[in-house]
Amino acid sequence: MSPRSSNSMAKPKLYRLLEQLDGRELPWFDKFVGSPYFNSSELLPRLWGILREAFPDFEKLSREQVFAALCPGQPFDAPFLNARYSELGRLAEEFFVQQELRRNAALSGPARRAAYRSRKLPRRYQRECRRQEEELEADSWDIRNAGRLLGLYDELYFGQMRSARQEEGNETVQKAMFYLDRHFILLKLKYLADLYARQQTFNESHAPPFQEAVLAEAARIQEHSPLVRLYYRLALLLRGGFSEESFRALWGIFQQDSSRLPPDEQSFFIAKFASLAFQRLTRGEMVYQDLLMEVYKHADEGQLLVEDGQITDTSFSNACTVGINAGAFDWVLGFMARHKQYLPPSEAEQAYALGKAGVLLARKDYKEAHLLLQGIRDRRPNFQLRLHSLTLRCLLGLCLEDTSCYSALCHGAEAFSRYIRRQHSLAAGRKQGYLNFIKAVRKIAALRLHGWASARARSSLRQWVGSLDPLMLRPWLEQLL
Repeated sequence: MSPRSSNSMAKPKLYRLLEQLDGRELPWFDKFVGSPYFNSSELLPRLWGILREAFPDFEKLSREQVFAALCPGQPFDAPFLNARYSELGRLAEEFFVQQELRRNAALSGPARRAAYRSRKLPRRYQRECRRQEEELEADSWDIRNAGRLLGLYDELYFGQMRSARQEEGNETVQKAMFYLDRHFILLKLKYLADLYARQQTFNESHAPPFQEAVLAEAARIQEHSPLVRLYYRLALLLRGGFSEESFRALWGIFQQDSSRLPPDEQSFFIAKFASLAFQRLTRGEMVYQDLLMEVYKHADEGQLLVEDGQITDTSFSNACTVGINAGAFDWVLGFMARHKQYLPPSEAEQAYALGKAGVLLARKDYKEAHLLLQGIRDRRPNFQLRLHSLTLRCLLGLCLEDTSCYSALCHGAEAFSRYIRRQHSLAAGRKQGYLNFIKAVRKIAALRLHGWASARARSSLRQWVGSLDPLMLRPWLEQLL
C-alpha cells in the first residue's frame, strides 16, 4: 500500500475546513487550539501541529502517517482518528465564528450590547449604545448602517433597562422613525436597481410593490442625501432607456463619491455599470467601449472585482476581453498578473492562459496563441465556448497568412458548430450569433483559398457579413475584410 493509499477516499471534512484558513491566521489558530477555554484535549494541539506542517496540502499525509505521529507505537485506529478529526473540525468552525465576531463590528456591536443587557449593566449598556451610535452615524455612506441604527434605537425604545425620561423616549422614537424610512428607501432602491438589471438581461418581468412610492420619496430627499441620490439615479438608469449623457453623468458622480462607499457596495455599482455598457455594446454602440474600459480600470485600482479574497473566472475573463478590445494589451497583462492569485486554484492556470492567448491573438501572433490554446484542458461550458472561439479565430488568422491551414480551420469550425448546437442552455440569439460567426469564418477562409478572388468578391462578402444578424464578434470579422 502506498503512503497515500488511504487518501483515495473523499477528502475529510476537516481538511476542507482547514483549507479555509488564511495563512496569516495560523498563529491565531495555534493559540485558539491551545487555549483551555476552548479546548480541554491534549491531543488536538498535537494533531493540529502534525497537520500544520502540511498546510494547505493536508492530503500529502496519509491517515496512517498522521495516526503514527499522534500515537507513536500504537496500531492504526481509524475510528479513534475520525473522532479526533471531528473534534478538531468543530474547533475550526468555532474559530471561524470567533474571528468574524472579532473582525466584524456589525456582529460584535449587537453582541456586546446584548452581553451588557443580559448581565443587567445599564451604565455600560448606555455608554456602549452612545459609542456605537456615534460610529454608525459618522459612517453615513454605508447603506447597512441605517438598518444597524434602527436596531439600536429599537432596543433603546422598547427594551429600556431603566425608566426613560419623556424627552429621551421622544428623541429615540424620532431617530428610529428616521432610520426606518432611510433603511427602507435605500434597500428598496438597491433591490429595484438589481431587478431592473435582471429585466434587461434576462427579459424577466417584475412589478415590485411600493416601487413608485419609493422612487417618489427618493426623488424628494435625494438633494439632502448623496447616498440616496446615488442609488436613486442608478435605479432610474436601469429602469429603462438611458442616454450616453445620463450614463456619463452617473459614472462621474460615482467616481467622485465611490471612495466613501464600502468596497462591496462599490463592487455592486461596478457590476451594474459594466452590465449597462455591455448591453449597449452588443447593440453596436461602440462609444461604450471606452466607458467600459474606464469602469474596469477603476475596478482594478480598487480591487473591486475581488470579493471574499476571490475573483470569478467570468469577471477575470470579461476584464481581459474589454482591455483587449480597447487595445490596452499592457494593462490586460498587468491585470492578469495582479489578479491571478485571486482566481480559484483549479481555474487559475487555464483562465490566465486564455487571457494571454487573447492578447497574442489581438497582436496577430496567431501561431503562439494557437500553441497556447492547444495546451488548455477544461470541460466547463464557459471555458469551452471561449476556447473554441479563440481557436477558430487563430486558425482563420493562420489561414489568411498560409492557406495550408485551411483543412485545420474546417475541422475547427465543424467542432465549434457541433459544440454550439449541443448547448441547450445557450440563449437562442447567442447560439445563432455564434453559428453565423462560424459561417462567416468559413466563407472568409474559402475566399482566401482562392487568392481573395476579386475586389468585387470581397465587397460582396463584406455586404453578406454585414447582413448577418445576430453575429458574434462582428467588429473583428469586418476588420479582417
